[in-house]
Amino acid sequence: MGTGTYTRGLLESLRPLMGDRLSPIEFGFATPLRDRKTPRDRLATIAHDVWWTQVGTVDAARACRASLLHMPAMMAPLRRSLPVVVTIHDLAILRFPQKFRAWHRTFSTYLLPRVVRNVDAIVAVSNATKADLVELLAVDPGRVSVIPCGISSDFAPLADGDARIDAVRRQYSLPREYAITVGAIEPRKNLPRLLRALKLLATRRKEFADLTLRHVGPKGWLAHDVSTAVAELGVQDHVRFLGYVPNADLAVLYQLARVSIYPSLFEGFGLPVLEAMACGCPVVTSNSSSMPEVAGSAAVLVDPLSEESIADGLERVWNDDRLRGDLIARGRCRASRFSWDSAARETLKLYDRVLAA
Repeated sequence: MGTGTYTRGLLESLRPLMGDRLSPIEFGFATPLRDRKTPRDRLATIAHDVWWTQVGTVDAARACRASLLHMPAMMAPLRRSLPVVVTIHDLAILRFPQKFRAWHRTFSTYLLPRVVRNVDAIVAVSNATKADLVELLAVDPGRVSVIPCGISSDFAPLADGDARIDAVRRQYSLPREYAITVGAIEPRKNLPRLLRALKLLATRRKEFADLTLRHVGPKGWLAHDVSTAVAELGVQDHVRFLGYVPNADLAVLYQLARVSIYPSLFEGFGLPVLEAMACGCPVVTSNSSSMPEVAGSAAVLVDPLSEESIADGLERVWNDDRLRGDLIARGRCRASRFSWDSAARETLKLYDRVLAA
């Protein structure tokens, strides 16, 4: 998910356009996404953030005789001998520093202002991110190209009767009806407030007493508030955390869900919104940051800071079949406008402009 999904999607679509002119380079050690990091995890994170982004990438680019270096995940070398393009996904760490670990707060606060001043061009994945770059880091808007993310071809509805539908239902012990939410378990995803909204809905309407939620995504950082909320609300029987699942399974999970709910506090893009739409699942999402821009008129927008608003949005979509049908149709149309092929073509044009400057 996140920057990894962006990098893989863009890379796969750049390959046929660039051929042997494209030389991927990658950090050789994994940096696990989990709440409690081991000393080895911390060392790998520091090695990636400091040595790899500042030294290793430049050495690797020089070794393969690159003419340009594209850094797809926010960070970039401050000293370099070739043009550099950086993708900025969001500035959440500047908007909500308390929702990130101390190392990332400190390092990003130091590095990001210097990176955006130093690179030759900046890719923002949304107009919302571009606006934040201008507001928070005083970036000249002319230096920022907005190139939206695409959607993997994995995300498409299966035909009725496809054997994979029943297989996924059995594998994940799915009830007949459920809501789904997707994303790493970390503070920005707003899961404790979503759980409280579900509890509120169950207490005020009897038909929602058995409402169940399926969460897909890895355990991220500062995730203890979610387990605490589950215990305090007593919703252990109504929430299942499925962890990571392959895209092929996730597409079916979206398709079978009655609604996808994504009440994130802040996103640079919000891929799960479009993934759900592409699979024919109606969406409830936040009315803030990039989500209205991505969703357009194809989702019900709610205030992510209000449990009542989240509950109301979920109730509307759950109970109104006409609204659900309209959202499904609008969502499929909306999702069809975003592709990695388009993102790759626009990115290649940017490379050419930088090299011609």
